[in-house]
Amino acid sequence: MYKNLVTHNGKFHADDVFASVIMTQLFPELTIIRTRDEIVTDDHQNLVYDVGGGEFDHHGIDDTRQHQNGVPMAAFGLIWQTFGQQYIEKLVPDLSEEIIKAVHRHVDSSFVIGIDALDNGVSEYQSEVFTVPDVINDFYEEDDETNSFNHAVACATLILENRVKKTVAKQIAQQAIIEQATFVSNQILLLPISGPWKDYAEQFDQLVFVVLPRKDGNWMIQGVPVTHGSFEVKHAIPQVKEDGIVFIHRTGFMAVVDTQEHALQLAQQVLDGREN
Repeated sequence: MYKNLVTHNGKFHADDVFASVIMTQLFPELTIIRTRDEIVTDDHQNLVYDVGGGEFDHHGIDDTRQHQNGVPMAAFGLIWQTFGQQYIEKLVPDLSEEIIKAVHRHVDSSFVIGIDALDNGVSEYQSEVFTVPDVINDFYEEDDETNSFNHAVACATLILENRVKKTVAKQIAQQAIIEQATFVSNQILLLPISGPWKDYAEQFDQLVFVVLPRKDGNWMIQGVPVTHGSFEVKHAIPQVKEDGIVFIHRTGFMAVVDTQEHALQLAQQVLDGREN
């Protein structure tokens, strides 16, 4: 068992703050010591991160550890890689191993990578709007370091817990959808219930349309994005005029019709028109 949690003092950043969220949730009995004193950081009975040159410090000149997309890891990513699944399991008990692993991957790719990227100066993740690291960094007060760090950790705790819990709900809902999904063809996927489908659908290169019900009783055709997160779909739905069509978005990424049968017919009709 560890004696203390140890990270650096001075100006904190989002990576060590979010790493601290995980550490304090998994080891609530331990105290965080913020220091660069080598006597403390070199003590192997302490769990040390973002300082000291150990397993969870990313500042070494020869450190080549990176995420799958090539973004260098920072303290948050290194801690998430080792302790993330334990954190998820403690935050939301009784999840299946499959869901825990899926949530771990998704939070890493949709959230952790961004924090690590900005800490490492990866410019493509920069934004003109206020980013999560900006929110965390804004807590820093040089004359009140301890309290400002604690306030930043409290804020980050809410952010990470919300992200993980929302991802858990999404993965559970998606699993239910996958179990009931039917491929009408390699280009059309029929979902008998509504819910999150994009992560699943985007795995299939030839899939063009997803047909699913709406809460108002109508049915919807949605185009599959060309890439994850893109607003551009593989094939836009043209402005067809016929009975039973409730609405077609002006960009053609989706259409609403009256019945499941009509939705499947329209999707196939659009595909047939594309191929002719």
